[in-house]
Amino acid sequence: MDKNIRLTVILCLIFVALVFALTYHRITRNNAVSLSPEALREVGALVYEAPVVLQPFSLVDQRGQAFTQQQLKGRWSMIFFGFTSCPDICPLTLTELSQFYRQLEAESGEADKPQIIMVSVDPARDSTEKLAEYMSSFHEDFVGLNGPYEEVAALARQLFVAHEPPPVTVAADDPHAGHAMPAVDDYLIDHSGNILLINPAGNYHGFLDAAIQDPEISLAFQSIRDGY
Repeated sequence: MDKNIRLTVILCLIFVALVFALTYHRITRNNAVSLSPEALREVGALVYEAPVVLQPFSLVDQRGQAFTQQQLKGRWSMIFFGFTSCPDICPLTLTELSQFYRQLEAESGEADKPQIIMVSVDPARDSTEKLAEYMSSFHEDFVGLNGPYEEVAALARQLFVAHEPPPVTVAADDPHAGHAMPAVDDYLIDHSGNILLINPAGNYHGFLDAAIQDPEISLAFQSIRDGY
């Protein structure tokens, strides 16, 4: 009799565990965000039918460490082109990204957080020290990248990012004549404000429109991530 009771209890426990597992799976599946391509476009996001494979590049982060396409693999990344002296779109975009990032951080901790990166289109003025101070003012995890302008411009072309080159001049009486030098210290650079999505394979997956705000960033990112 005792054996029968124990067997019945064990079977009941197994049944309860199975019911719990099935319920949990149904809830988590229903909570997954899934937007159609049309719905994504309505919130300001576009996903490419075939992600763009990036060619090798080499830049430097705000800690002076090399940053190549290898650092884009294994997790989602959001890339934004800008510069630390930008008076409007850069701080506004990074503020929206920091709000999005902190909310995601609160909800999921270390899991599923994308890498947030700003590539400077102003290499002459944006030193690693200046980038470090600027990026940490939005979030200590954010990455700032710099490097020779030719490398920055080549990566921008791969990502279909339009931007104005910084003003340069050649001083004929300079001992380094023939090298482009900054024309002035006080200037602005026009650039695209799109947020570029790089998937965990390191490929250009799509982008978020420049006008997108925190709630839409969260909705679009979770949908794109869950559908990957």
